[in-house]
Amino acid sequence: MAGTTIRVPIAETTFSNRVFIHDYPRSSKIEAHFQSNERLYISYYNIISLGTYPSTPKLTQKSKNNASQYPIPDDYIVETKFSERKWSVSSTQSSTAVVNTFLQKINLKSSTKSSGPRLFGFDIEPLYHARLQIGFRPVTAVTTEVNN
Repeated sequence: MAGTTIRVPIAETTFSNRVFIHDYPRSSKIEAHFQSNERLYISYYNIISLGTYPSTPKLTQKSKNNASQYPIPDDYIVETKFSERKWSVSSTQSSTAVVNTFLQKINLKSSTKSSGPRLFGFDIEPLYHARLQIGFRPVTAVTTEVNN
């Protein structure tokens, strides 16, 4: 990957409208807070595998014209706490396809809407920056650190 430029377009405005409580990379646990209509929503993430961005990453779909798009990393594995039950869904398609499969599996109404980028943590800014740092280091540096 040495000499490879990773192009990851991100809106010039705020990366995410959520607040993240974390000690990443020392801890794989991340808590996200989002307030809407005077209600606080809290999501919990456990980052199992950070993943990396391919040289030309796919982006999340826009839900609205002014919505941010986030790059989708390869080999990213995350546990997300959503209610008290445990569910497992995987997909090689878009984050939206995974969300739709997830909502079907837990039998929520077809009118239920959820954000793929939020559910899977694509908008977690510390992870975004960590992946960029990995992408900008030569492969030998990454290999050396893993072997030590």
